[in-house]
Amino acid sequence: MSDGNPAFWKKHASRYDRATRRLSSGFAEMAQAVAARTRGAGDVLEIAAGTGMVTEIAAPGAGHYIATDASEEMLEILRARVGTAGHIEVRAADALALSFPDAAFDVVVMANLLHLLPQPLEALAEAWRVLRPGGLLVAPTFAHGQGLRANVVSRLLAGIGFPVQTRFRGDELDQLIGRAGFELREARWFSGLIPIRFVVFGRREKTPERWISPVTCGPQPET
Repeated sequence: MSDGNPAFWKKHASRYDRATRRLSSGFAEMAQAVAARTRGAGDVLEIAAGTGMVTEIAAPGAGHYIATDASEEMLEILRARVGTAGHIEVRAADALALSFPDAAFDVVVMANLLHLLPQPLEALAEAWRVLRPGGLLVAPTFAHGQGLRANVVSRLLAGIGFPVQTRFRGDELDQLIGRAGFELREARWFSGLIPIRFVVFGRREKTPERWISPVTCGPQPET
């Protein structure tokens, strides 16, 4: 949740949970949907876990769960939230250069991250690399370009410094992840001022290229 602008997350980490709940009335239900996909998985990696709002729901059902973030301020809150459960690890990690070996995880969770990254395909390539053949990518994402209201709210947030990089519509998000070597398995919406596009993708066997996404922050056609 917090890659892309360390200074912003350092300043706003303590307010992140409250702001997220205000933006998304469906956030808690979305976290339960993530948990349904991690339940029973042997090894799970969560990239950019932020304060652990998804982690605390999704981690208990997994065999071994590693939650990462690039912001030390976020990690401090995350560690306090998940406590000392033996099967949960909390680590610092860069979403664009993960230190984990190839094919190390059954599920990768990337919740509300892709819209924050200037080069989201770089992060998706890393997710593809660390997933095992047949593994799942769970990537719920705030769709800042999905309709007039989301666009307006997104631009107001940008005006106060929120580091949105891409105002995705749902179809744009699906296409981007597909280009990175994944096959769509599930897609649905969770409501809010900015809706969340909940997607689950399977890892295809063809190695993805590390393209830079052509999708920009410019105006998007309304849906």
